[in-house]
Amino acid sequence: MSRPFVLWLIWQNERTRQRYHVGNLVHHEGKYMFYYEKHAKRRGVIEALKNGYHLHLAFPDVNKVYVSERLFGPFERRLPDRRRPDFQEILRAHGLSDDYTNMDLLRATVGRLATDTYEFVPPIYVYGNEFDFDFYIAGWRYYEGERVLDRLQVGDDVTLQLEPTNEKDPKAVVVLTKQGEKLGYVPAFYSEFMFRLIDESGGTYKANIQFIHPNANPQLKVNVYVHGTLTPTMKKLQRDMVHDMELVVTV
Repeated sequence: MSRPFVLWLIWQNERTRQRYHVGNLVHHEGKYMFYYEKHAKRRGVIEALKNGYHLHLAFPDVNKVYVSERLFGPFERRLPDRRRPDFQEILRAHGLSDDYTNMDLLRATVGRLATDTYEFVPPIYVYGNEFDFDFYIAGWRYYEGERVLDRLQVGDDVTLQLEPTNEKDPKAVVVLTKQGEKLGYVPAFYSEFMFRLIDESGGTYKANIQFIHPNANPQLKVNVYVHGTLTPTMKKLQRDMVHDMELVVTV
């Protein structure tokens, strides 16, 4: 059985700037599925609804699993128009070949529109005792990223460090260069996983810069890839934080 292709749907509260993992888009064995993320104890759809979120108009039932043979229209409209003169340039910029899928393109471009506060991001994948995920550095425009951008290179190691004094989020995780310059943060919908890995479980990880897009919007400038090993303690905790891949297959 092939592994499902999963993307998390993220919603941002425009007033507080806080992001929430509100839903899951899955492509598996020729079918697309969408359902709301009700299992997350932190920053899921339940918490989002308490903080100003309204269910997507195309998916009004929080308990339903929506299934389609094609990518859902509201999500397909988020893809770049193939008739654009610069479409091939978009593919090259994101490292996509001509045999890309809609999910590949949605993942690469994050599906963000100027008219709303949704975006798509990859999940944290857990396989055996290992995990991996990648993310664009959050808060890039507010810290030292632009000053050191010319020095950064693909493959550079970065450090993920806890910031317990952060008043807005005591589980915040900072992204630092090897020289200690603050580039920004791990996005909040990933940060509790890393917080627990570093603070509570003693798990190990390696993080390095995967992509650099100097001319992109600040939220899409630098992408970091993280790969690591889970301890038995973390394995017990991870189901509270990481999307359960078995659930994806059986919905």
